[in-house]
Amino acid sequence: MRRATLHLVLGVAVLDTVAMLGYYFLIAHAEPRTKMLFTAIWTVLTVIVVMTLLRRVRKVRYGLPPR
Repeated sequence: MRRATLHLVLGVAVLDTVAMLGYYFLIAHAEPRTKMLFTAIWTVLTVIVVMTLLRRVRKVRYGLPPR
C-alpha cells in the first residue's frame, strides 16, 4: 500500500514539476488563450494521473484482483 501511495504522490509531483517548468519557460509570455489551453490540458492530465494511480491504491487497500 505504501508503494502504491508513493507512486501516486510522485506521479503528481513529477507531472506538476514538468508542467510548471514548461509553463515558466515556454508559456509565460504567451497569449492568454494559450495559457488557458495549457492550464486546461494540465488539469486534464492531472485528473487522469490521479484517477489511474488512485485506482491502484484502492486495489491494494481492498485486495481487489487486477484487471
